[in-house]
Amino acid sequence: MNIFAVKTMFFLFFLALTLTCQATLITNLTETELDARDYSKAEDHLTNDLRGVNYITYKGYDWAWVSPVNAESFGMNTLYGPQVQKNWTFADDTLLNILKTELTLADFTNTNGDFIQSTQFFNSFYSHVDANDFVSDFVSSEFTEPGSFMSNLFSGQETFYVRELATNPGVKPIPEPATLLIFVLAIIALASNKKVVK
Repeated sequence: MNIFAVKTMFFLFFLALTLTCQATLITNLTETELDARDYSKAEDHLTNDLRGVNYITYKGYDWAWVSPVNAESFGMNTLYGPQVQKNWTFADDTLLNILKTELTLADFTNTNGDFIQSTQFFNSFYSHVDANDFVSDFVSSEFTEPGSFMSNLFSGQETFYVRELATNPGVKPIPEPATLLIFVLAIIALASNKKVVK
């Protein structure tokens, strides 16, 4: 009987520990800077190595699925603005339309079935997204204003941030085939010119 009680206590302890675990916000900013909304020293931690794991690329933009909520403060969670990671921004109406009409849940799903999301880069507590809300086109980018009409309903929208591909650190533009052809022809011309001079 005592062994059963000990096992039950361990189970309840680890269950409580699991329920109280929270995501660790990946940022270089201090608590003081975050509280003051001072993002001037923010660095971009979403590197090229994380493409396809934490964000996707489509039509010249990187797209990050950042939160299952659309309010800065929601229960125990704080959803930080895109500025907490340098180069990221809210999606404007045009980009939000692309998200709603062209991108699908499949675009944000890895081959192993995991969702491509970056909650740990923008949330203090949440480390998940709600796929059911994405399927129902319940997506947004700007925060829902607290106390606004139906704010309780719309604060549950999935939130996405974007950044222009050109500002992505470490991304090197691939030369166009015509540029490569001109470069190769110039080298051939220089090499043949050298032979003629001799």
